[in-house]
Amino acid sequence: MPFLFEPMLPAWMRFVPGDAPIVLVAPHGGRRPADAPIKDSIKVNDLHTAELTAELAARTRGYALINQSFDRNELDLNRISQVRTRAPWFLDALLELVAYLVERHGAARVFFIHGWNVVQPVCDLGMGMRQRGQAVLPASKFAAPTLSPAFFNTVVMPFREMALGCGLDVAIGRRYPAADKENVMQLFSTRFAKEHMPTIRRLAELSAQGVVNALQLELGVGLRWPGDEREQFIETFRHTLGQCEHFFPHQEKSFASLSDRVPPTHSHVVSDRSVFAAGEPTAAQRFGLHFHDPASGVGIMGGIEVSAEDGTHGGRLMLSLGGTEMALFTGEDEARRISGQMQVGGLVWRSEPDGFAITYSGPVMRFAHPQAFIRLEEGLAASWVERAEVRLRLTIPSRVETLPTPLFLAHLHGEIGLQDRVQRIDAWGFLDSFKPEESGRLLPRRLVSLPFGPDLGLFLSLVETPEGPRSSGVLYQHGVPHQLHSDDWELRYHLVDGRPTTFHVSVARLSLQCHGESVTAIPIVRHATHGSALNVTFGLSRTIWQGREARGVYEFSERRRE
Repeated sequence: MPFLFEPMLPAWMRFVPGDAPIVLVAPHGGRRPADAPIKDSIKVNDLHTAELTAELAARTRGYALINQSFDRNELDLNRISQVRTRAPWFLDALLELVAYLVERHGAARVFFIHGWNVVQPVCDLGMGMRQRGQAVLPASKFAAPTLSPAFFNTVVMPFREMALGCGLDVAIGRRYPAADKENVMQLFSTRFAKEHMPTIRRLAELSAQGVVNALQLELGVGLRWPGDEREQFIETFRHTLGQCEHFFPHQEKSFASLSDRVPPTHSHVVSDRSVFAAGEPTAAQRFGLHFHDPASGVGIMGGIEVSAEDGTHGGRLMLSLGGTEMALFTGEDEARRISGQMQVGGLVWRSEPDGFAITYSGPVMRFAHPQAFIRLEEGLAASWVERAEVRLRLTIPSRVETLPTPLFLAHLHGEIGLQDRVQRIDAWGFLDSFKPEESGRLLPRRLVSLPFGPDLGLFLSLVETPEGPRSSGVLYQHGVPHQLHSDDWELRYHLVDGRPTTFHVSVARLSLQCHGESVTAIPIVRHATHGSALNVTFGLSRTIWQGREARGVYEFSERRRE
């Protein structure tokens, strides 16, 4: 049957008719125009969610409302204030669909499909709730659940258990709990029961009756881009969330009584024992890699980070493959203790007596777009997903009881396997253990690493903080680290069109004067939390001093100017 809302839909909104009592919505499936200006704050559209939502509708016989092309920065269909004033047709469509399905089937389920720009094959379930340990609790003081306890127990939990059994991570409100009052998901809760707008009030009433249950699914790159993990997700969805025959909407239990059904996730975190004699990672700690293999030309960057605030930790593994070609893993996981090990998805750092064993098995995002991180959405759209196998061993020959600056000259060796190559790695470089607030990643900074070998290495970093410049420097001579202060060294970059091509380093202590060049240059616009965005260039460098070569990494960043 035709619906009244259909003629009211804009041309960029696709409606897929169905038969099952399921409504699938892709609010951010559009694209930002290629000539749109770069702003300090830009939200990336959820790439591949339009096609994925259409596929889910086809596999479940569900209905779908799909934003196929419109930029979320112009109109965000997941913000109540915007749809209330600028897209009331969207609210009309939601109400007409769910009311029809409730009348016909006795119940309806609504799924909003979003994108989470981590490469990890992860699905974060948003329902106004968060998992804390083995309990599922309200995400905030004012948030209301968007589904009933019975639906959570009999439909959502089987989906999660089946996905975990397939190796797909499923979180409950880890990053996106759908709890904000502006989130359209909250319309499917009692939070808007007294709303003056009839459309919104009626959606809240149907949800309060337990006949409409809504769930937000935030999907990592590994579950959205074409590949085996995406197909596993679709089939898991079809056999659980997409099966409507066996749910009885009036069966009720409390959320608290469901906690014993929440299985432990397969994510782990902080070491129970020391990694270095100088001390073990604390509750807020990070480790960063700065390596450039001279034989293969491969750069290995990234690291792992533990957050004390939200009980999560993140990980990155960035492989520079030459030019602007890169392979990237990013992820975020719940923090749980396992002796001597930190893990984010398939990325595992295991403590060894003299360093770390670093392994990764899983999907990586690979791209060669020359401006992949200047216009992030363009770069993501040009990328593809493939599988990687990484086995690395990081050793720190110099065991120092007290290190003035958390920078370690280290040796990295092992193997990296991608779809088109298996590469041996044997490189000297640096491991840093700056705290997250010390790294200066979202502030203007310049840094360079010069690892000449096991007996000589130099790492220099200068961060422009609101309180003034903050420098970090360390010189390793014959395995002994010496802290360098800001007046001990100088680092100057030569810029072409605002991007560094060469640099000059001088260190009075060594009478060192050397020039270096950027072997690869990756340009980025890094959107900062406060202040204007940053123009960043990072990559691999090459330096020669007294006949000795150092293959390292560098970064130069400054505030963008319009």
